[in-house]
Amino acid sequence: MKEILVLGAGRVARPCVQYLLKEPEYHVTVVDLKEENLVHVIDHHPRGKGIVGNAGSESAMLMDKLHPCLVVNLLPASFMKQIAEECIERGIPTVNPSYIDGATKNLDEYAKEKGVTVLCELGLDPGIDHMSAVQTIERIQKEGGKIDSFWSVCGAIPSAKDNTNPMGYKLSWAPAGLIGASKRDARFLENGKEVFLPGGETFQNVDLSEVEGLGHFEVYANGNALPYLDLYGIPEAKSIYRGTVRYLGWSETISKMLEMGLFEEETLELSGLSYRELSANLLGILSEDDFERDLCRKLNIEPYMAIYKRLEWLGLFSEDLIPIKQGSPRDVVSHLYFEKLYYEKDEQDLVIMEHRFIAHYPASDKKILYKSTMIDYGIAGGDTSVARTTGIPPAIGAKLLLEGKISTPGVIGPFLKEIYEPALEELKAENILFRETEEPVEN
Repeated sequence: MKEILVLGAGRVARPCVQYLLKEPEYHVTVVDLKEENLVHVIDHHPRGKGIVGNAGSESAMLMDKLHPCLVVNLLPASFMKQIAEECIERGIPTVNPSYIDGATKNLDEYAKEKGVTVLCELGLDPGIDHMSAVQTIERIQKEGGKIDSFWSVCGAIPSAKDNTNPMGYKLSWAPAGLIGASKRDARFLENGKEVFLPGGETFQNVDLSEVEGLGHFEVYANGNALPYLDLYGIPEAKSIYRGTVRYLGWSETISKMLEMGLFEEETLELSGLSYRELSANLLGILSEDDFERDLCRKLNIEPYMAIYKRLEWLGLFSEDLIPIKQGSPRDVVSHLYFEKLYYEKDEQDLVIMEHRFIAHYPASDKKILYKSTMIDYGIAGGDTSVARTTGIPPAIGAKLLLEGKISTPGVIGPFLKEIYEPALEELKAENILFRETEEPVEN
């Protein structure tokens, strides 16, 4: 029996653990602070075991006690380096779905010396996006093509039938992650020119994009796309863009919330303060002033606009007292998101991922636009799409490592053929797949 240690039993853990438990030779031990999380994730499976504990601070002790063949790290990204180092020291391969940070990347040589694989970025985004993109790029290059342009977007939103609030969004992951992304820098390449959008300016540079069969969505740049020129093996590309998908209206709302200072992290005294008073204080509106008039003037909006109605619906103009004694504006927004942006039982989320490649074939002087589109819905009353698409890939990576099908040591992402080819086949078996189209482009 092969022992697998899973650290964390949060929102994406259940599909991961249940996938691993399908293999009769695996025993899976899951560690989490909350017993109810463990019960949900393991679901009384005879080869699953839950331990109530601090998976972050007790990880080394747990490894020494259980001697696992592999560790799946589903803890927040801040634990990546610590868990990776502990695994390398003990010669245990490990998998996680988070972006490789600099501190973890610095362990690469150490992992190679020890012959240990630290497989990162194996989730939805990052993860499925990398694997599907690299597979298509390899096929194009084999056929003699060169990539002129690469465009990739991903978003997790409510399904159309369950898009029932004015924000057009519901939480399928932690509010902190969503809020953190609201101030992220963005960088991409457009017709050979580097574009940099600092600290939330991306929400003022929005495009509309149509997803066939679903309609139009907002798309805005997310993170730094430039490293993927090398990671994807397309240094010749003149344009590269990675972005996020949302329903219409999201970007203007976040942009105005940024103007209000609602994503700042400075600790404030909030005891006895209403949401309306906090909004007024952040905008410098005096208590004796006309709140509605001055708020609209400062934000350059009107009370009849949808943006005003969204902010009002969220609760930012409410006379209710903030139930936090001390905290940052970001903490207040996190509380409101958690209170307002939730899925009801049996509601479904929707994950959209689409890549667009423009390839030039020098031999024939032809250009072709390739599209790869993944549309995946959560299971009503069951696992969300975000949980499945984020949780199943690291479980697949764990299985491939335990079967000896991934042999490359070091701190790696899923850009290697030995990873992405079998992983994408396994995802197809789970009905997580892409629809491929192509059409000629005029030179």
